[in-house]
Amino acid sequence: MGHRHVAAALLAISLVAGCSIPIDEQAQDLVAELPDALLPAASTTTKAPTATESVQIYMARLTDGDRMLLEMVEREIAGDGSINVILDKVLAGPTAAEQESELISPFAEGSTVIGTVLVDGLLEIHLDSLDGFPQDDSAGNRLAFAMLVCTAVNLVAGAEIDRVAILLDGADGLETINVPVSDGDPPEEGAPVTCGNYVGFLADGLTDPDGPEPPSDS
Repeated sequence: MGHRHVAAALLAISLVAGCSIPIDEQAQDLVAELPDALLPAASTTTKAPTATESVQIYMARLTDGDRMLLEMVEREIAGDGSINVILDKVLAGPTAAEQESELISPFAEGSTVIGTVLVDGLLEIHLDSLDGFPQDDSAGNRLAFAMLVCTAVNLVAGAEIDRVAILLDGADGLETINVPVSDGDPPEEGAPVTCGNYVGFLADGLTDPDGPEPPSDS
């Protein structure tokens, strides 16, 4: 090392020694008192209430003549108006109060709407499984699809849905299923359906494609 470097090193050591700066063996947190104006706002656990909105869906009622008819009911949902949320209310079935008023549903637990896609009036409903649907070729099975399809076509406000395809999430991804219908010609394999394929579940005269009115109490 040159004489200049040795001299510089000795000078630095002498300066440190002269200042007597204490060196802690461990790092310490430094705490300073902040003026009130600089302190962060106090945290709070109070949350604004979640906005909700009223929507309409179909449940069903068994008539004296053993005919199952769709009946419109109101539901409160989160304010985003998601089609997924509306259709999940169909799968959930009637409330306790609605059951007391003899509204029925063929659905059991086991099916959830995992997505929807709407393009040019065609709504794709993506389900995780069909476990919640009746597992036979029965009127109850067709009623379940009628509730889902007719709710989407007739009652989802502002979406302009006129036909529905149902896709099931499987091992190879989403696959279109053949939706059972109650009226009209059976659709081609995987083809969309409309509420017109379930007029047998609608009250007489309530087949307007713009959406049937709820059945009269008379």
